[in-house]
Amino acid sequence: MSLLSKWFGKVKGIDYYEGQEYNTSQVGSIQIPDSLKDDNAFTLANTVSELYYPIDFYADRSSKLRFFIADNNGKELINSEYNRFINDINPIYSFSDLVYQYVFSYLADGNGITHVTVPSSYRKPSTSSISRMDVLQPDLIDIDEFTNISTLSISSLNDLIRRIRYNDNTLQTNYLDITRVRIDTLDQSRREYSNVLCKSPLYKAKRNIDNLLATYSARYNVYANNGSAGYLVKKSTSANNLSEIVDPTTRQTILDDINQRNGITGRRNFWGISSVPLEFINTLADIQKLMPFEETLENSIKIASVYQIPPELIPRKDQTTFNNKSEAERSVWENGIMSVVQVVCSNFTKALYLDKSGVQIMADFSTVSSLKQDKKVQAEADKAVTDNQLALYEKGIITYNSFLLAIGQEAVSDGDNYIYDRTKVPYAVKLGVGGTQAMQTLLSDPNLDATTKKNALIVIFGLTDQEAGQIITQ
Repeated sequence: MSLLSKWFGKVKGIDYYEGQEYNTSQVGSIQIPDSLKDDNAFTLANTVSELYYPIDFYADRSSKLRFFIADNNGKELINSEYNRFINDINPIYSFSDLVYQYVFSYLADGNGITHVTVPSSYRKPSTSSISRMDVLQPDLIDIDEFTNISTLSISSLNDLIRRIRYNDNTLQTNYLDITRVRIDTLDQSRREYSNVLCKSPLYKAKRNIDNLLATYSARYNVYANNGSAGYLVKKSTSANNLSEIVDPTTRQTILDDINQRNGITGRRNFWGISSVPLEFINTLADIQKLMPFEETLENSIKIASVYQIPPELIPRKDQTTFNNKSEAERSVWENGIMSVVQVVCSNFTKALYLDKSGVQIMADFSTVSSLKQDKKVQAEADKAVTDNQLALYEKGIITYNSFLLAIGQEAVSDGDNYIYDRTKVPYAVKLGVGGTQAMQTLLSDPNLDATTKKNALIVIFGLTDQEAGQIITQ
């Protein structure tokens, strides 16, 4: 069996892994709810839809981007020898599949672990020797760490590792070369038993996750235990007393009779006949009173908020739609997904030693519809600003350079003037015969001082303060 043939699901090139059962503990017919732990975060993220959704939201969208090789200035290298790291770096999975696996592991487990394969004829990994890269499934990794080394005296996380065992369910024991393994942690939090591995970000919603798992367990128990929770007792009559009603032998007879013949699960009857007169005393609740859907929705919102996914994007049973859904998705792209993609590009670049050759892996966001819509809104806003500033310039309120700077253009050497100065149109032409005569009458009136005349030119004739001042002084 190949190195990653046990990945979950066949969607996006990933095979589902049926590993250790974390889901339940059984006590008779009662299911004990699980809780979030370091060693089951990845499994829970793959088996509980409320955990799977926000992580897949990131991983799926990230993996659908176009990735390319670029130089250190961000210019794409079309015909580069390094393009093989994008086009043919794994015989089983595409580069997009590797991105999906990495992002899912990174956000579910808190750790992204990559392994590069180097032919035996080479001693160290390099861009010329690496023939393959894999993303390792975190719950199949067993890291044996040194316990006598201070984290303050190391130069990399690998200094803390004695050996790494990868359990891919083959007969042989796979101890990996530490120099070919790269472990990227989401943050600085560490597990109780490890100085290398990070805690899952799901721990930020641990109470909600545990509550969610308990809710599912409660729903399961109601269904699996004949749809009710309570006591079946022998009906009280004048012929028996309380001790007889709850007598252990009588109770077991009733339970055996019902569970063997009747119930809502398995090949049993929906109704039954008992030779013992019975009555039911309800002690807990039915499905409706448990309100599981309201409970799971509230927990889903809290879990998704860990990944900055707003409530508008959470699937709901009533298919509620929101007017701002596109804006919400754009926000997730800008505040979350784009940052995660940049992390993937940086970590893959280092894992493949591309940074040593002066090149890098980059992603193309131009095909993202949510971001395209944002560009459309921005274009409309830019047009509104341009139209407004142009109107101010045409009215002679701002100079030409002020107009250019307001719309994001550079000022010009002869732009510190108003539209009237640039068009060279005489005021008499602008005002016409009647307007010119009125202005002459105003300027020649001996009863008005200079300030009054200037204010009149501004208010009545629409001149700027500078233009009115020039006319008064002439």
